[in-house]
Amino acid sequence: MSFMTHNATLEITLTGEGMSPGKIRSREIAEVIEAIEDMVASMVIRDHPELKKESIVIGLSNIRRGSISLEFSPNLLELTLPATRLITKSISENNFGVLPSNTITSLKKLSAFTRRHNCNAEFFAQNGKLESLAILTPETTIPEMYPLSGETTLHGEITRVGGAEPKIQFRTLDGKIIYCNTRKSIAQKAGAKLYTTVALRGLAEWNSETFEIENFHVVDIANYEEVTPSEAFEQLAALIGDQIDQIEDVDLFISEVRYGSSEV
Repeated sequence: MSFMTHNATLEITLTGEGMSPGKIRSREIAEVIEAIEDMVASMVIRDHPELKKESIVIGLSNIRRGSISLEFSPNLLELTLPATRLITKSISENNFGVLPSNTITSLKKLSAFTRRHNCNAEFFAQNGKLESLAILTPETTIPEMYPLSGETTLHGEITRVGGAEPKIQFRTLDGKIIYCNTRKSIAQKAGAKLYTTVALRGLAEWNSETFEIENFHVVDIANYEEVTPSEAFEQLAALIGDQIDQIEDVDLFISEVRYGSSEV
């Protein structure tokens, strides 16, 4: 089914006892609307970080009579409606680890509303015909997602630099595009190395489920020095000395480093 007609809409219907206009405080409805707008916009930004969040509009176009049914007419349909499909697919499959952290935060606000009022939130797409996408119920459990963070170095090519808030567009050696935040002095340094293979050192946040980088802040740029595999192992041996030779069970050692010792 295509979402690309100009009159395509997104609808969220809140059903349950007491779910009708006049029985729910306007402030709470405003919070629901804000959560829906933010969760879709955050999903789009995750996949298209070259866009500014304020350029993505999930505008409320109608509130239907009866139960509370909110109708939205998004702009950038080719981006916002596929993003909505990914979110509702995650709800249907109870698989939230594939969503960016900001989308999960907004989805948890909507989930809190359904629990507080013991109601359901049903998502629909309207594009020639009404299609049910997913239902968020009071029993839906959205786990806490804590991003992994730490210092790391990325190797690849700087392909673009700019913006009022400095950003570096970076293509890693395996072809992934990452948009990095930084300060102006580093952005100027990056501009001088445009289309050059470099090493970016900075602070990264990874999705704890997919291990994809969600945010990266560059603190320094260094020249990329390519070495042969034998040279790489020589450098590694120089760092750790003969300690690796003392490890009898390498698999057990790696497991204990990752998950801790199993000894009580």
